[in-house]
Amino acid sequence: MGKELYIDKVNDFMVSYPDDWQLEEGQDGEITLYCPFSEEYSEDEIDSESDEEIIEEKIQINPIRWDEGGLEEYLDANFHSIDWSEFFVDFVIDKQGKEKINGKEAIWFLAKYYIGDEPCISYFYFIKMFNKVISFTSFCKEEDFELNYKIKYLEIIRSTRSYLDYKR
Repeated sequence: MGKELYIDKVNDFMVSYPDDWQLEEGQDGEITLYCPFSEEYSEDEIDSESDEEIIEEKIQINPIRWDEGGLEEYLDANFHSIDWSEFFVDFVIDKQGKEKINGKEAIWFLAKYYIGDEPCISYFYFIKMFNKVISFTSFCKEEDFELNYKIKYLEIIRSTRSYLDYKR
């Protein structure tokens, strides 16, 4: 399995991802990376009208302009101020930390919550890149996280670097 490289020159970031993952571009530089479709669901199950929500294993990447200070100020204004329980049942931050990713400051949170009866887990990663914050949000079922997705999500997130730094 090889790697693909996504380059966003406008928002000054690059990220590599497994070549069997699907990339979908949104507005304002937002991208979503979908893991290869889980074989446990058949097309009939997805097409049927069901109240059960399908949990898609994916990472959403969103570059946001931020000139108002550092990463902590960004998080105070755009992460800590959100009532996550409005979106997710029993939302709790399980772990958090700081690290450097290719020389750039990063802060992360690992959250647990429920979608329907299914326990889920998400990484929220924020990387400060000059006048931007690149935010990453991953989604998956808790039972699949350690075995199938944790390492892949971290490889994708930690591959992030500045396009301008790369060109120098």
